[in-house]
Amino acid sequence: MIIKAFWARLTVAVLLPVSLVTLTLTPIVVSHLEERVDGTRRSAEALLASEYDLLLRGMNESFNQVLATAEYPLLRRFLSRQDAAETPTWGLAAQSDWEQLEALFDTLLTHFGRYTRLAVVDTEGREWVATSTVPLLPRPPVVDHGTSTAFLQAMALQARDLYVSSPHLGASGAEQTPVTTVIDIATPIVGDQGERLGVLLFTLDWSRLTASLPHARESRGEALLAGAQGRWLLPDTDGQEARFGQPVATHWPAAWSAMSDRNQGTVTLENHLLAFRSHDLRTQHYRSQAGTIISDPGTQPWRLGILMLRPTLWGLLKENPVQPLAITLVYLLSVAFGLFWVLSNHRLRGLRQRALLFSREARQYANEVQDLYEHAPCGYHSLDSDGRVIKINRTELEWLGYRADEVIEKRRYRDFVTPETRAAFDAAFRQVLGEGQEGSAECELQCRDGTRLPVAIQATAQVTDDGFQYSRAMVFDLSERKALEERLERQALADPLTGLGNRRALEDQAAMEIARAERSGAPLSLIAVDLDHFKRINDTYGHDVGDMVLQAFAKLARQVLRDGDVLCRMGGEEFAVLLPDTHREQALQVAERLREAVATTPAQVGQDATEDGTLAYTASLGVTLVCAGETTLKPAIKRADQGLYAAKETGRNRVEWEEA
Repeated sequence: MIIKAFWARLTVAVLLPVSLVTLTLTPIVVSHLEERVDGTRRSAEALLASEYDLLLRGMNESFNQVLATAEYPLLRRFLSRQDAAETPTWGLAAQSDWEQLEALFDTLLTHFGRYTRLAVVDTEGREWVATSTVPLLPRPPVVDHGTSTAFLQAMALQARDLYVSSPHLGASGAEQTPVTTVIDIATPIVGDQGERLGVLLFTLDWSRLTASLPHARESRGEALLAGAQGRWLLPDTDGQEARFGQPVATHWPAAWSAMSDRNQGTVTLENHLLAFRSHDLRTQHYRSQAGTIISDPGTQPWRLGILMLRPTLWGLLKENPVQPLAITLVYLLSVAFGLFWVLSNHRLRGLRQRALLFSREARQYANEVQDLYEHAPCGYHSLDSDGRVIKINRTELEWLGYRADEVIEKRRYRDFVTPETRAAFDAAFRQVLGEGQEGSAECELQCRDGTRLPVAIQATAQVTDDGFQYSRAMVFDLSERKALEERLERQALADPLTGLGNRRALEDQAAMEIARAERSGAPLSLIAVDLDHFKRINDTYGHDVGDMVLQAFAKLARQVLRDGDVLCRMGGEEFAVLLPDTHREQALQVAERLREAVATTPAQVGQDATEDGTLAYTASLGVTLVCAGETTLKPAIKRADQGLYAAKETGRNRVEWEEA
């Protein structure tokens, strides 16, 4: 009996401390494990939010770049010229436009750095301009895109609409082999009159874009990206098995099942935590400037997820070897309550330190976010319902030249908008306050130093159950874009060979002169000039000598003509001179003086072409008067051409007048 009681007490002495320690430690371990699980879940959701925002920002930037490029006047003019020709041609003007487009596309390809190929396709599916990281011929062959999906889809779209393909294998910058993943982005090119001119095709390097996402730079979790049919969309990386294009359900069946059932959420899998959300490019592109976006059937929406390992008890014990040793000591020494107090106190201190660390990290993160807001490359501001500034970042304040205490809660934002563009701003702000809750406008800001800054403003409304709270707007500096547009406009009005104005420049100047003549009643005359036997010069001496003759004529004509006379090259060897405030007799005198100067001044062509280095040539001229009531120069040009033909038929080197 004594032995049995001893063993009974011994058993109780062993089992009771073990039970007490077990009962005491179990809630703590479970609580800590749940805390780690919650922390992992928050990390997964934060990484997902960062991944989603960066991916969406990269795609929207690409959309805006494609749309901005499609509106270049040079691009429209080049396609209009090719569309007007019965067969593809490469005249001097087309060659000049093509070279300018090639230079422009090379600059865009180098500047943006995220594309493998930029191409321009006309309405017949012929590729006229192509720039790629793959080496091309000096002038690209006319490639037929007539049956390509991107071309067919884009041709059915309206202006500022986009077609976006699903990621697929495409060409890299080394050779024409499918070694990287790309996305085709296409938009129609529409003329000033709404006519369809062709398609602009950008090939986005999907591998490069996704390589900048957080999951590619960090190793905290694994990213999943799949289309609507569950195909893997993330490019394969070095050391990873080939997954691109394969079903996600093959590798992560439970994850795909959860992602396909809901648009977003966080779920617990067997050994992982999954945070996910979906995004449909066709409907959720409010941050871009696109009107409508379409994609291949069955590819949208995309589903993005972040997988992280779910913390386990065994994992926690492996992280800190002191814990299993301490528990073992507690059980062996049977000092349940004392040791429990020590361990509990130790754990509480650790939890407080961890909470303080998390608090410091949160404050640091908040400071970083605030710093990014204040020093962003674009302006940010928030307005109340009256348009008063309630928040504005330092970037925009530096643009305006004001301090924060001079603006916030004291000035209305429209006061900084110039009177000429204030109506556009007011209309956009009314859209933000209305049902649409978003608006955009291009305006000019009046800075404190008197300068004007062209900007684009994109704003959305922050609305709660209590109604409108404030607006949030991004402001982009358009100075560089405006300067580029002005430079391209100047280039579009000049003939690159002679430096004279081209036909478009003549039409613009004529519109002003006709209006001035209509108001003042002053006469306005026109001379049509054609160099005689110019084809013979090209055939005999070559086109280089022909170009020198054209340049010599342009230089001579500038010297002979009066101040105020407008000399332009119409094309080939044809020129036109607009004579303001000039009646018939004066116009004939000017034309005769120009004809005589040409006939007596040989062109300097060099001794490689002729023995004395000169080449004599003549010109035939037709003169007419721009009649009152004519609103364009076309009737006068037709009459001047008739006079020119009469001069040609009566022996050339003559001046002929054509009556209205």
